Order: sequence, then C-alpha cells, then structure tokens
Amino acid sequence: MTIIDITEENAGDYEGVISPEYLENIGRRYYRGIVGSDPETGGLRAALFWELKDAEDEEADTVSELQYFFAAGEDEGIELLEEYLKKSAENNVVVSDFEFQEMSIEEQTAMERSGFSLSTGESRDVFVTVEELAELKIAKKDPPDYIRSLNDLLPRQFKAGLMRSVFHKRYGLLDDLPFLPITWYMGSISSCVITDGKVNGLLLVHKVNSEVYRVELLFAENPDANINILNMMRLSIRSASEYLLPHDKVILRRHNQAVRDLVKKLFPDKTGDQVVMGIKEHIMN
Repeated sequence: MTIIDITEENAGDYEGVISPEYLENIGRRYYRGIVGSDPETGGLRAALFWELKDAEDEEADTVSELQYFFAAGEDEGIELLEEYLKKSAENNVVVSDFEFQEMSIEEQTAMERSGFSLSTGESRDVFVTVEELAELKIAKKDPPDYIRSLNDLLPRQFKAGLMRSVFHKRYGLLDDLPFLPITWYMGSISSCVITDGKVNGLLLVHKVNSEVYRVELLFAENPDANINILNMMRLSIRSASEYLLPHDKVILRRHNQAVRDLVKKLFPDKTGDQVVMGIKEHIMN
C-alpha cells in the first residue's frame, strides 16, 4: 500500500471518494490527513484525518482528535495507523482520541491492535433541527438592534472581534480561530454584538455539509455577556429559520461544562447518539 499525505494540491484527487467536510479542512493550521492507495490500481484502501489540539500551548499536552477513519481491511488499517503514530510522535502528541458514529469490525480491530482502547457511549454532539430551535421560548423575543448579522461586518471589524475572543482565551472549537477568514462561517446565520463601534461578542456557525451546521464559537465580553449570548442566539435562530430548511440540523458540541449546562437547559430531553469511542496514550521518548 502506498501512503500519501493529503495536501491542498492533491486533495481534489479524492473528491467523490472522501467526504468534502474532511477534504475542505486540509490547509488549516492543525489539520492533517493521510491515505493509503493500491499501488497498482490507485484505489483507496485506507484514510485517516485528524486535528491537533493545544499544539502550541506550552502549558497543555498536545491532543490529536481523529476526525475520520476508513480501512478496507484490518491490515490496511494497521499499516496506515503505523504511519499516523510516527507523525503523532513528530508533533509530540500525548493522547489520541476519537468518537465515530460507526466503524467496521476490521476498523475496530485495527485500532485495538494499534494500541487504542475502544468503548461505546453517548456522543458529545447533540443534533437539533432548525425547527426545534425555532420552537424555543427564547426565540420568540426580538433581539436588540446592537445584535447584528455577521454579514454586516467588515473583515477588519471581524478580525478585531476575534482578537478579543482570543485575548480572553475563548477559542470555541477552533484552535486555529485567529487564522480562519470570515468566509469560513455562514454569515447569514452567524451573529455578533456591536457596542460603541466594537465587536465584543460572536456566535459563529460553520456549514459542515448541505444539511448540517455546527456552532464553532459562542463568546461575549462582560459585563453583559450572558444577556448578549442569549440575544445572539435569538438572532441566529431567527436567521436560520429564514435561510435554512426546517429539517436541517445544527450540531451543539458539549465541549465544556458551560456548553453542557446550556444545552441541558435548552433541550433537557436531548441526548447524543451512541458512538464508538477510542483513546490511546502515547509513550513519550
């Protein structure tokens, strides 16, 4: 099997074979991908995409979150994971983990033979439909005029708002938050807080695919942070109802306690799907 690094230059070669939601991330600062192909036919035999977390934080361990794994067979999976582990060592990865909606027996065995401990459990992601969001009690009230659509911002205003979030160490789901352009987000359904001509709050939504969207950042500065977060949610929900379909889904990732509490309050009966989870602690030399 021939193992190839996925780059911005060759990512297009895999369109139609690998989902665009993984290929589009290639070129981001902490995102990586490798594939294994048949040396004779060039057909895809294995693929792995991952994202480094806290890679440049001297006070935190580097974690690698696996985003996608495919293996046509157990041997192909093990061979690709061997290459991944070499690359992880080069990036001083301390822990690798993942949660996948589904995995074949061959893929699970390859993971286990490569040192991953597997289990099943509830996903950190909660999926809600646009219709369910629109039915929330909080969505019935009009947001104030200082809550604006992201489409109303100039790129320099957006950048200044990002830097405020970074200053407060609020990165949301994005370690590369300072490097992503305003076009990365759905401007029509993302929102912001503008007071005294400054952007001091952002609710950023990214389009994962044609029917799924994910909240990437929810940030507002004090003293009115909680009120402004609520008002940004009102505007974004209203905009989603206008621009998206009722059955389109929004991912709420419960990545910290504050978000877990918020999701529990808004959707007390919602749970994440059952997923396959994996974790491996790397031996550092």
